[in-house]
Formats: sequence, structure tokens, C-alpha cells
Amino acid sequence: MKRIYHFLKSYISILPFIFVRSKAKIIGITGTDGKTTVTTLIYDMFANEGLKVACLTTVGVTYKDGFIDTGLHTTTPSAYELHKYISQFRDYDYIIVEATSQGIDQYRVAGIKFAAAVYTNITTDHLDYHKSWENYANAKSKLTKYLTKDGFALINMDDKKSFKYLSNKFNSNNIKYFKYSVYSKNADIKAYNVTEDSFDVRVFNKDYAFKTSLLGEYNIQNSIACIFVALKFEISQKSIQKTLKNPPYINGRFDIVSRNPLIVVDFAHTPNSIYNVLDTLKNLKKSNKSRIITIFGAPGERDKFKRPLMGKNASIFSDVIIITSDDPRFDDMREIYSDIIKDIDILRFIKDKNLFRIDDRSKAIDFALELANKNDIIALLGKGHEKSLAIKGHEIPWSDKEYVLKKIKKRHGKK
Repeated sequence: MKRIYHFLKSYISILPFIFVRSKAKIIGITGTDGKTTVTTLIYDMFANEGLKVACLTTVGVTYKDGFIDTGLHTTTPSAYELHKYISQFRDYDYIIVEATSQGIDQYRVAGIKFAAAVYTNITTDHLDYHKSWENYANAKSKLTKYLTKDGFALINMDDKKSFKYLSNKFNSNNIKYFKYSVYSKNADIKAYNVTEDSFDVRVFNKDYAFKTSLLGEYNIQNSIACIFVALKFEISQKSIQKTLKNPPYINGRFDIVSRNPLIVVDFAHTPNSIYNVLDTLKNLKKSNKSRIITIFGAPGERDKFKRPLMGKNASIFSDVIIITSDDPRFDDMREIYSDIIKDIDILRFIKDKNLFRIDDRSKAIDFALELANKNDIIALLGKGHEKSLAIKGHEIPWSDKEYVLKKIKKRHGKK
């Protein structure tokens, strides 16, 4: 019944736009992690080419003449809102759109024709809604139902589980798709000679060399997906290189807000994204004595299955873990804490007295700032760009970045 409800709601809501004709080619980005980064990088590459392009992400709507803060708590807005934006940008050359599994499953992208569907990865998230990984992956795969006749999908070979699932599904349904990889020689676009600030790619039987200032192996994967899409739509190497060397600022995505100590605010809220961010940060330690102090929590009334994995991945790289609130809603923080620590090596952290539960997020940050020395790294994860905390039915104004900057300013005695 819910699917019928969402189907009717979406198709009725887009009736005002049924006769709107858009010349823009629309590119959809889906996956568990990396959607906002990939969407924004593709947008920037196309904009560098002088094209009129807009992008709709978790953070907001970016276009040639400005930015719209949508205030969205979900990546994919309602079908009405989405079609409203597409209508607004109907004379543009391209529109780049993030698409969530729930947005696809609830027909919010219905009526849109995508020139490409890019898959970053499919790991663990939203299982409270989908009930199983297979249902989650199946919902993601349905984005290809809306491809144009010449449209294509792009999938990540390095995310082995999702690659096997999607490639089998696309082969069965005669969906045209391409493959990207850092490791596999069988990919349509392959990265090689990867260093801290450069990498080469082979695509369409041609080699390209790129400089990059994006950190982390996961951003190499993100980058080659973007490069493939850009080249497929005839974007020049110069425009691509400009983006990779000087990437656009993405609010709440590996957002460095202080250098001494190094403080990074990131939206990482899944096991995979927590692993990737902390794995990258470990390479930024200034000395063997530098510590990674990780502050994070898990949302209430949402996917409980990922909580132990989040804790486990945080414990791999962290020297100190501070578990705090992250939209607990009506869930008991004691239950959230217990779930997170299930797969943590408790004895190691208790022995060193490096595992803490501080429910108040502001106090957790205060504690970390007092604990850290100038050579340490503070990873503040989960909220990223978001501007509120959902607690017991209320949306309480909150920004990790703004709070940290205020505390640093106060500590330095600035007015």
C-alpha cells in the first residue's frame, strides 16, 4: 500500500510540470557514500567548460548565478520540488542530481529522463527502511529505469559486492554500463601511478595524467568516476584538471576548520565513510605521538544494524573515541552507546581510558578540545553540513563547524 501511495503522490504532484520541456541533460548520482562529492565535482568540471549547469545535492542547489539552501534533511527532495528545480533550469545544458535509495523507491525521480546514472558504492545504510542489503541495492538499481535511450550506467568495480549485484542485474535487463576502478585492469576507466597528489587514468584507449589536491583513496575512486562522465560528455582535460587541482569547497565534506590541532568536520555517518575518513587522517599524523580523537554518534530511530560496524571502524584508527548524540530523536542514548561499542575492542580503550560517552554534543567537543594537543587530530563526524540536531521531537539549531570556530575564537581571546 505504501508503494501505491508514493506512486500516486509523486505522479499527481508532477502534473503541473507535465508540459514543461527541458533541454538540459540530467545526470543522476546514487550510492551510499560520495554522492555529494561526485555531484559537486562533475558540476564544477562542466562549469569550467563554460556550460550552464546546476546541481542538486544534500547541501543545496548550486547554479550559475547562486546557491539555494534547501534545508533538506533528505538528499532527494519530493517529486514536486525536484521537478520544480528542473523546470527552473530547463534552459541549462546539464543538471546533476543526487538520488537516494528512498527517493528512487518512492518514485520521487519519476518522469525524469537521465542521460547517465553513476553508482559510487552500495555498502550499509537505511536498512531500517529497506530491511535487507538486497532490497537496498535493488532500490538503487531502479535509477536505470529512467535512463534515456542512449543513457548509460557507471559502476564501481572496487566495491565488489555492489559491482557483482549491479552488473548481473544490468546484464539481465540489457542496461548499458561502464566500469571504473583503481585496481582492476578490466575497467573501462582505470587509475594507475597513484601518488599523494597525482594519478594517471586510461580510458577510451587513451592515457591522461592529472594532478589532484583531493585526499584519500576514496577520492581517487570519486575522481575517476567524474573523469569518465566528463570525458563521455566531451569536457576538456583542462576543465577536468582545474577541478581536481582546485576542487570546489563542499560544506561538511573533509572540512578542515583548524590546523593546530587539525580538526576535520565530515558528514561520515556510515561504517564505510567513517573508515575512509579516518584512514585518510591517519596519514596526516605529524608524529608517532599524534593521536586521532574521534567524536561521533549514531542516529536514533534509524538503521541500528550499522551502529556496531561504525564503532568497529572508528576503533581501527582512533586513539580516543568520544561517543555523543547525532540526531537521537526518541531513542535512549544508553541503547545507542551499547550498540556502537559492541564490536569495539573495549579492553584496549578502557585500559588506556580512551573511550568516553558524552551525550551533549557541545560538551563532547569541549572535552576533545581540552584533551587535544597541537599535534593531535580531531575528527568530528556525522553532522557535516547539517544545521540541526533532532532530539525528542525538536529540531535544535546546531552546526559542528560553527561551534568549533566559536570555541577556537574564544580560546584565542578574539572578539
